[in-house]
Amino acid sequence: FSKFKRIVRDLAVDCGKQIRLELEGGETELDRTLLAAIRDPLTHIVRNSVDHGIETPDQRIKAGKPEEGVLLLRASHQSGQVIIEAIDDGGGISVDRVRETVISKGLLTPQEAMDKSDSAILQYIFAPGFSTASQVSALSGRGVGMDVVRSHIQKIGGSVDLISELHQGTTI
Repeated sequence: FSKFKRIVRDLAVDCGKQIRLELEGGETELDRTLLAAIRDPLTHIVRNSVDHGIETPDQRIKAGKPEEGVLLLRASHQSGQVIIEAIDDGGGISVDRVRETVISKGLLTPQEAMDKSDSAILQYIFAPGFSTASQVSALSGRGVGMDVVRSHIQKIGGSVDLISELHQGTTI
């Protein structure tokens, strides 16, 4: 996790945000091949948390939050598996916005989109080319991302779960 300190610090400055990175489970042992396989997906997840997840200081103050956002990276062993979590206290993912994007991209009809649960709609974040970004930036909006994260993790026998609560944050 140590390399993420600089990544988060640099990205936070670029995005005009104040973010504290917290690390837990750094002593969790991982095989070198596993480490190599998760490095890029985890980097992408961290970048998304900084760019999309955690709000600017002004937005956080208006939402009744401290100016400084928190991104927690946690590693642990559970039932013989390695669990790596990226948890931010940002704005969360708007299910309505994802639903609108799914409809506008023709992935579902309006009725199909309304019939799906919020958690099922959030899974579209992992669809190839999917992005809710209104404009392309150096960090996001190109639709290259979470599908690649999921495919890389699945290649090594893992899975990716996403939990998000609007105005509260996201856990991947």
